[in-house]
Amino acid sequence: MVEWEDAILDRLADLYVAEPDPAVREAIARCVEAINRRLAADPWTLGESRGPGRRVWFHPPLLVGYELLPGGRVRVFHVNRSKDGPAA
Repeated sequence: MVEWEDAILDRLADLYVAEPDPAVREAIARCVEAINRRLAADPWTLGESRGPGRRVWFHPPLLVGYELLPGGRVRVFHVNRSKDGPAA
């Protein structure tokens, strides 16, 4: 199960609304769907380790920080735009 902190969902909404390019907004929406799907399936193999149970994953046009919790849960605690362009 993938959980997003409320403040991070607010940040994600701010990033989406602030983006002037409709194609990038669509890429952000697709990216969030992919992040949720892939983190739910296998969060240990994505991104880079940032300490015990914490990882960062660059999935353009976003990057997420997440934590692996007991019971197979994943908590997203950070989101921002990546410096890379939008995913196709």
